[in-house]
Amino acid sequence: MKSDISPLNGLTVDNTMGEEELLARTAWFYYHDGLTQNEIGERLGLTRLKVSRLLEKGRQSGVIRVQINSRYEGCLTLEHALLERFPLKHLRVVPQLNSPNLSQRLGVGAAQMLMAVLQPQQLLAVGFGETTMNTLQHLSGFIASQQIRMVTLSGGVGPYMTGIGQLDAACGISIIPAPLRASNASVAQILRQERSVQDVMLAACAADVAIVGIGALDQKRQATILRSGYISEGEQLLYGRKGAVGDILGYFMRPDGQLADPMPIHDELIAVSPEELATIPTVMGVAGGKEKAEAIVAALKGARINALVTEEATARAMLAFL
Repeated sequence: MKSDISPLNGLTVDNTMGEEELLARTAWFYYHDGLTQNEIGERLGLTRLKVSRLLEKGRQSGVIRVQINSRYEGCLTLEHALLERFPLKHLRVVPQLNSPNLSQRLGVGAAQMLMAVLQPQQLLAVGFGETTMNTLQHLSGFIASQQIRMVTLSGGVGPYMTGIGQLDAACGISIIPAPLRASNASVAQILRQERSVQDVMLAACAADVAIVGIGALDQKRQATILRSGYISEGEQLLYGRKGAVGDILGYFMRPDGQLADPMPIHDELIAVSPEELATIPTVMGVAGGKEKAEAIVAALKGARINALVTEEATARAMLAFL
């Protein structure tokens, strides 16, 4: 008579074991003992495919419930909540950390995302700002090895130098040869008509991917556009009274993401316009800090960006505006 109990690697396996018991044993071996699916199959006399199907059935039926006890778990929940509200192509929420180096940490996250998105020899358009420049600092080797070409999205060499200066000599970047903001609209129009300026701006509009910072009026004196001298504190207060909450490339947005008008600064900028920016397939915003939450939400509502890198506390503050 054939026995229903068979030895296997020193373990006896009951061939009449029901599927529920097999599932329980499989889950225990996999999640508690850390065995591979092949090792479980050898112990239970099952194929690797059968083990895989048992684990999947357990997850779908609720018999197996995976709890993620990690500082990243909150980030994944926030990413899910944001993706339910906005059709983002790419999203990363980095963990909250009590550190003053938020810009550096966001730069690392943005660099990792760009490494996954960019293809060899593609064109990357870069906006000004501390966090975007930190991103470039972590991309130098990748840009050189993948022959990524770069171009600026606005005039104003100064705000770009902290990032450009860290790039490998093999990294090529075309810079718009003009200030970010002219003294008046007439001068800006003349500068935009210069052939050298037009050529770079046209190249920027043809980029495969763009990365931009998001400024916020709530940053007050810490806003890059203010610290760089392109707007005054008085103008910053005036823009707030006109309903603006933040800007991308110097173009100021209302809470709904539409441009705050009338704004003389918009006619004085030498920068890719919001309409031109929207033609770039992937526009990644990188920004963090609770004071930026409303401005980031505005950028999302106005479809100014379709990819985002931010951090946990900022994401929670963003959801409070929705």
